[in-house]
Amino acid sequence: MRQNTFTTLTLCSLVACKQGTPEDQVRAAFAATIEAVEKSDAGGASELLAQDFEGPEGMDRAAARLYLMGIFRQQKVGVTVLANRVQINRDGALQAVELVLTSKGGGLLPEDMGHRSYVIRWRKTGSHWKIRSVESAGPNP
Repeated sequence: MRQNTFTTLTLCSLVACKQGTPEDQVRAAFAATIEAVEKSDAGGASELLAQDFEGPEGMDRAAARLYLMGIFRQQKVGVTVLANRVQINRDGALQAVELVLTSKGGGLLPEDMGHRSYVIRWRKTGSHWKIRSVESAGPNP
């Protein structure tokens, strides 16, 4: 039963990427990224990064993929979205998210991970939304 629900949600997310409001499309693309992270799929997670992606500390698309591969070799990651605000503008979309990242054992991830806030800038490329940049908005209490 759980697998059927998962498949249905995945198909709905893919359909939403092609239809619906731009806000719905961004939310669906973000959900697909989270799904890839939770599956330890670095390729899938980095698929939605724009070719000119800029991450924290100057991380580019290739570095982001390698970083994820390193994390996934050590542990499985869980993502809980606490807040997700999307604002569409003429240049693309701005998304503010608050997340709790956990390891497979349920504990918080080390270093600067755990309960975090991020600002994500999206750009529409053809019919797909791509992540242009991710900035840390800092740790949360």
